[in-house]
Amino acid sequence: MTAPTSLIVVCCHGIWKGGPSNGADEEEWLIADFQRGETGTFIEHVKLGVKLLAESYDDSVLAFSGGPTRKETALSEAQSYSNLAAAHNLFDHVFINKPSSKPQTVSKVVSSKILIEDRALDSYHNVLFSLTLFYTRFKAWPLSLTIVSHDFKRPRFIDGHCAAIEFPIERTRFLGIDPPGMINGENKVAMKGVGQAVDEWTADPHGRGEKLAGKRANRNPWAVWQGVFEDEVDGFGKGGLVTRGEGEMEALVDDAPRPW
Repeated sequence: MTAPTSLIVVCCHGIWKGGPSNGADEEEWLIADFQRGETGTFIEHVKLGVKLLAESYDDSVLAFSGGPTRKETALSEAQSYSNLAAAHNLFDHVFINKPSSKPQTVSKVVSSKILIEDRALDSYHNVLFSLTLFYTRFKAWPLSLTIVSHDFKRPRFIDGHCAAIEFPIERTRFLGIDPPGMINGENKVAMKGVGQAVDEWTADPHGRGEKLAGKRANRNPWAVWQGVFEDEVDGFGKGGLVTRGEGEMEALVDDAPRPW
């Protein structure tokens, strides 16, 4: 397969356990208390990600990004979103019935066009780990990046994470869908928390400090590997990405040239 040039990342926010309602029943989800009422938005994120992939099928891959953040199950957020897409027959509709596509099985499509980025434990790593997973799979970096998440996280992603990772902003697109109560900043208490998160990431752009690293550790009950790449690789296997530190302490080097 020709290496794709576009990476679409759907940032995951919960774990769909499965069930007869295909996610409509909130009891089918593992979520935090403050996320009550948001699961319908998670489904919209999934649908948007698959729609974007269908629109640029030949050049793109779609990454669902999110690790196994709950002690109740080793199922990752990313895999659960992919499961949800399959339960809604989104893969069938987009790939099997796409007029310009050759007939193929869903399993082949999922393996070739859907990436399961199942290590990220925060929004910064949704971006970084999706990029490094793309490189691991295709031995090339994407030329363009599309991020799907909550719209209220736009400043955090664009001004924070993408700036720190230094993926070219002119080749980055952010598409946000907010959950009820967050549209137009209606929830003042929640928006205060959003502002605090932006401040934390501004002070610690790569999330290596005690506070943000501590939050990540609390979301990692299954001790998922947190190195920059999904497996330890030597310098020649990093595609020109300059890092420092060993093992899971590895991080990007500020002001170093980026390969993208």
